[in-house]
Amino acid sequence: MKIRTTVLMVLLLLVSSLFATNMKVAILDFAKKDSDSDYVAKAMMKRDFKTIFKSEKEMALIDLSKSQALAKKSGYTNLFYADIADIANMGTELGADVVVWGEVQSAKNNEFKVTAKILSMKSNEVVQVTFNVEKSSKKRQVAIKDNLFAKISEFSSGEVEKLFGIAMQYFNSKNYPEALKEFTNLIVVDPENIDSYFYLGLIKYYQKDYEASVAYYQKGLEINPEHVDFLNFMSKSYDKMGDVEAAAEALEEILSIKEDKEIWLRIGNLYAKVEYFDEATEAYQNAIELDEEYGEAYRQLGILQYNQEFYEAAIEPLEKATKLFPDADDLQKKLAKCYKKTGKINEAIAQYKSIIAEQKDNVRAYMNLINAYFTTDQYKKALEMAIKLNEIAPEDHNAKILLANAYNYSKMYSKAAEAAKAALSIDDNLYQPYRILSEINFS
Repeated sequence: MKIRTTVLMVLLLLVSSLFATNMKVAILDFAKKDSDSDYVAKAMMKRDFKTIFKSEKEMALIDLSKSQALAKKSGYTNLFYADIADIANMGTELGADVVVWGEVQSAKNNEFKVTAKILSMKSNEVVQVTFNVEKSSKKRQVAIKDNLFAKISEFSSGEVEKLFGIAMQYFNSKNYPEALKEFTNLIVVDPENIDSYFYLGLIKYYQKDYEASVAYYQKGLEINPEHVDFLNFMSKSYDKMGDVEAAAEALEEILSIKEDKEIWLRIGNLYAKVEYFDEATEAYQNAIELDEEYGEAYRQLGILQYNQEFYEAAIEPLEKATKLFPDADDLQKKLAKCYKKTGKINEAIAQYKSIIAEQKDNVRAYMNLINAYFTTDQYKKALEMAIKLNEIAPEDHNAKILLANAYNYSKMYSKAAEAAKAALSIDDNLYQPYRILSEINFS
């Protein structure tokens, strides 16, 4: 357990460090379009961007000297008219998420028109924004922040939707390696994108990398500690890792947020799997408290008690389960054995009669009732039920065998032989009809 916890902590640190990076912005150059705009263009590149980026929490400025050096090396005298492919190459070399470049020209009333282009390195899309600035540095920086930086943020928000759509296309087509790459890129752009963490965890789950899956879910829960889907799938990952206690713990976190009978059932199933019988029993009982007609909880509780050979304790939940699942032969067989083991055959008869009263074509209930009558030597009643059973299940060889036995016990040998032969006509490999024929010495 300590080794696994250490591994998960390392994974969480790696995930945190991977997605802690802000959006990296490269500003290549803002060229002057006339001599009057020279001062503003230079001031923007030397002071304005550095000052504005100091207060930015979501964007990080790539070293301007590196960006400008690369711009000069490109050979363009004015990058504003550069080919987008060349701009993208520079962005790749700089390791940028977004590339910005543009030009400045003088306008009326001592103002200057700034035209900026913004390239997303993720989608290779370009948007343009135009706004006016004044010569005053403070007013100029406010205008740049309110227009250019706002456009970058808006553009990035739109990019999140596009990137998410691309990632989901890969995910839905089960191209998990590409989906993983796209969701990772998306979180670099938007570190708080909780849906991306969910799908990253899910992809790792499908790839059977359960420890990485848990790490992504843990990261998502840091953003929203009450996200039920994260807790749900994290429990599944822990279960696959064999850590039942951690799996149950995650589900219990869900219960602290909302009561849910199905969550209690899953907790019970987890504990039953590793034979934590007391904890499993309590979980199933909690599920039943939330819904007194929750058949699956009765089923699992009854089977749990039955498997421990607590036959008397198993009777009540199995009785309830057989009423809610009248076609479940396995439950009725277990209940019949519980009655036999505890000597409560009269209760068994009452139970089967009750089921038949509600479901008149319940073959298994008829069979159990007939066998219960055989056990208590009530052959006349057994015969009555066997005849009814054959009316509702005329092609069932087991029904024919029960009818043959009922006639045999009632000393109606000719009819017993007739029923035994009818069973053999359905399946001539059966042993019991031959045994009945042998007992009555019919030739």
